[in-house]
Amino acid sequence: MKVKKPITLLAYMNKYIFLIPVFNDWKSLNKLLKKIDENISMIKGNFKAILINDCSTSESKFNISKLKKIKKVHVFNLKKNSGSQKSISIGLRYLKRQKAKSIITIIDSDGEDDPSKIKNLIELAIKNPKHIITANRLQRNESYFLRFLNIIRLYVTYLITGRYIDFGNYTSFQSTNLKNLLSNSNSWLAHPAAVLKNCKNIKPYYIKKKKRYFGKSHVGFKFLINHSINIILVFKTEIFTRLIIIYFLSLIFFSNVFLITFIMVFILTILTFIYRKINYDFSRSTNMISSIRKY
Repeated sequence: MKVKKPITLLAYMNKYIFLIPVFNDWKSLNKLLKKIDENISMIKGNFKAILINDCSTSESKFNISKLKKIKKVHVFNLKKNSGSQKSISIGLRYLKRQKAKSIITIIDSDGEDDPSKIKNLIELAIKNPKHIITANRLQRNESYFLRFLNIIRLYVTYLITGRYIDFGNYTSFQSTNLKNLLSNSNSWLAHPAAVLKNCKNIKPYYIKKKKRYFGKSHVGFKFLINHSINIILVFKTEIFTRLIIIYFLSLIFFSNVFLITFIMVFILTILTFIYRKINYDFSRSTNMISSIRKY
């Protein structure tokens, strides 16, 4: 009777998937795929790119004929525009359902996530199978106004939730981590917040954020506000704890207890209502894929 040999880490993880949300940035995407292809030239394995087309209004145009390492490109066309965070969540849920066994690397399509560092992230993911490797930002290249708004957002979020999130979508990890990452609907709100909330083992890798390849950034005041609210919703338990502390402090120091109580009930009611809707949408998220084109 032959005894089965245990599958080694490299034998198990010789497949690599790049998950890329895209909305109209097809020109940037072409350049990004080429850069990724160049930077993984020394890694052995099978490479596939999954493009989450977030209901783009412009025609999808990309050229994969010159790619040497990336042999497959799948385009998931969504039924409606949902934003990058939901696009990523949909892609991850699909991969979990397919029981994908691979290294998954999430990277934005515009070039701001430095593709020259993708090899380093992948290698760290291979060496640290139980960790999420995060590309933490050393330096940003937006306008001074957007940088200022982002700093305000980071510190306000930190004060409310107790978490300082200095990384975005750019992450790399083994597919075995999907169980924890998708254990609830947090990824539907914000991928980086879900990583911090759902995953115990996180390994930061610090890089500079680059300038986007073409066009203008989709990140604006409205996006930052919505993103901040979503992050706050992920950490609703932490917010509840802080509200309780504030309530008891108001009792001790004879402050306006009625006002504090009203604010607490109001905030918690809104959070509960919003979160119920989010859970419902998350459970049906893969239904938002209208078609999958394979190249």
